[in-house]
Amino acid sequence: MLSSAHPRFYDIRLRPFFGQNESVDVGIGIDVAQIDDVSEVNMDFQLTLYFQQSWVDPRLRFTPGTVNCSVNLDSRVIDNIWLPDIYFINDKKSFVHDVTSQAKNRMMRLYPDGRVMYGHDRTMNFFFCMMHLQRYPLDTQNCTLEIESYGYAADDLKLSMLGGSQEKAVTGIDNLHLSQFEVTNFQFEYRLQNFSTGSYPRLSLKFRLKRNIGYFLLQTYMPCSLITILSWISFWINYEATAARVSLGITTVLTMTTISTNVRASLPKIPDIKALG
Repeated sequence: MLSSAHPRFYDIRLRPFFGQNESVDVGIGIDVAQIDDVSEVNMDFQLTLYFQQSWVDPRLRFTPGTVNCSVNLDSRVIDNIWLPDIYFINDKKSFVHDVTSQAKNRMMRLYPDGRVMYGHDRTMNFFFCMMHLQRYPLDTQNCTLEIESYGYAADDLKLSMLGGSQEKAVTGIDNLHLSQFEVTNFQFEYRLQNFSTGSYPRLSLKFRLKRNIGYFLLQTYMPCSLITILSWISFWINYEATAARVSLGITTVLTMTTISTNVRASLPKIPDIKALG
């Protein structure tokens, strides 16, 4: 049924539509499982996701035995099929779920018209994110996941949203629960990135993260406010009670310094004046 995929007829080194003056369109789908951590110190965010790709390879067309027939390919067969050279540009490091490593945790489904659906099991990725902390902890950060073809220029390969829309291509964001942030908006954009070697297709998934202020109200703002109010007691202490007035003042300064030090320990060493500390 898949005789066209035999090495005698199928060259894995050649992309689909090679020599036909036509580019291959690769649809990208992302299922976001969790944003596990956003680190101000390392300027990155940890994202667990499922990554899907879909394209048409006319060399893999076959005659179905039944209506709406599709074929699931074994991982050993996948190694002999052409795959897009898609990678994450701002990826610092990644880990693939490999509990059942014998199956390599990847899936490929082939349809009679040559359409290929290819997906990985969940991966844990650390993506670089340049943060602006001048308004910390009242800040809003914009973090991006950048997807691009490494070797194929726009004339050879195009990137698109799987399903034709942002809502179908990106799923799972509405179910995210972060400890310090709230995802207020996301956007999936396509553009061409120009380099000296040509123009390359790029998809950008942008997250808008708004920091939750509740933790800082309870752990920083309220204690500092209470300590400041308690320091006013010194105005009602007898002016002759020097030891009591000095002790209260020193205690206030030390407590405020300790709170400020703890806050700054969780931030990078930047020269900007922040809204806290």
